[in-house]
Amino acid sequence: MWKTIIRRVLIMIPQIVILSVLVFVLAKLMPGDPFSGTIGPNTDPKQIEALKRAAGLFDPWYVQYWHWIVNLFHGNLGQSYTLKQPVTTVLGNRIGNTVWLSLLSLIVSYAVAIPLGMTSGRHDGSRRDRGIAIFNYFTFGLPTFVVFLLGLYFFGYQLNWFPTSGTVSINASGFFAEASSRLYHMLLPGALAGILGTTSTIQYLRSEIIDAKSQDYVRTARSKGVPTSKVYSRHIFRNSLLPIAAFAGFQITGLIGGSVVIEQVFSYPGMGQLFITAITSRDYSVVTAIVLFTGILALFGSLLSDIILSLVDPRIRIE
Repeated sequence: MWKTIIRRVLIMIPQIVILSVLVFVLAKLMPGDPFSGTIGPNTDPKQIEALKRAAGLFDPWYVQYWHWIVNLFHGNLGQSYTLKQPVTTVLGNRIGNTVWLSLLSLIVSYAVAIPLGMTSGRHDGSRRDRGIAIFNYFTFGLPTFVVFLLGLYFFGYQLNWFPTSGTVSINASGFFAEASSRLYHMLLPGALAGILGTTSTIQYLRSEIIDAKSQDYVRTARSKGVPTSKVYSRHIFRNSLLPIAAFAGFQITGLIGGSVVIEQVFSYPGMGQLFITAITSRDYSVVTAIVLFTGILALFGSLLSDIILSLVDPRIRIE
């Protein structure tokens, strides 16, 4: 398996190179530049031009791209024009918040989706199945930003059950106090994102269970007099959960890359909020770094899903 993993990683190299070119060129096609916001009635145009020339903005795009790639291999993602900090420092301050929020959302999603999917698949066609289907219609059809705004309004502002912004309380001191405060700030956005992300898992698990119930090994177990509870726990549920486990790699990377809306609504200082801020301020260095990071994360998410599936199911080997 290690040889296959190394081969897959090597195949990713030209994909990452193509991705980096596309990301860099598209970022350069954005209107304006990071120095446009500094222009005022008393600003000397020559000073702005000197800043642009010092930043290399007058060089051809391929020259700028080459300098960016060389710096990238040295661990230098450039300088944030608006935050006046290295991009690696800016991303380092934000990525941890997004990762923890994404993990909490994934835990909530599985905690809700797996029992509902099992119930729906086992009792397909029943009232419980129809009730879960209605729940799925709501979670799939409702716009995420509307749910986030309503949750923030009722649970944050009206009931005051949860904080409405930030990651840690100012007066939290010590490891346990800071950890509990961080969890408290993540609970509402993580729970809402997790519940809204249950649709695909419920439907996929339901379909897998319904399909597994008609397999020959299930009929054989039933004909031997195996109790129904054991048939489901040892055969149907176990085999139906294998694709769900493999799908975790895609879900983790998808949550990290798709955190823009929830972080913006809840004023949560993560990668998604930083991405919106960088776009509005035309901070090219931050935009290209975030998009490139998200693209690489998606490639490794695909590899991670294949690895998980090969580990949980010995019959499968990644090729």
